[in-house]
Amino acid sequence: MQKLKMPFKNSHNQDFNEEDQKNYQNSGLRQYGIYSAIVFQMLATMGLSFWGGNWLNKHLDMPNNLLTVGIGFLGMGLAFYNLLRQLKNIQDNETKK
Repeated sequence: MQKLKMPFKNSHNQDFNEEDQKNYQNSGLRQYGIYSAIVFQMLATMGLSFWGGNWLNKHLDMPNNLLTVGIGFLGMGLAFYNLLRQLKNIQDNETKK
């Protein structure tokens, strides 16, 4: 018995031409996704650092909130450093085009 081969079109393996690739790169929805991901990374970094500082303060029974503030500001600094680094990468990718 002979098997019949059905033509199957896989949409994930389609090649894009240059115009499609350019439209994809300049898509407003794609850019919105990139920038909103950066914002959520910043919020997560700052939130976890303040939460971790507060937990450490309670765990060590510190009378003041020095660790909460210190670790929180350290997390904010790391979040802003990461923001600037990612924006520089985005700008470099845009100028390469």
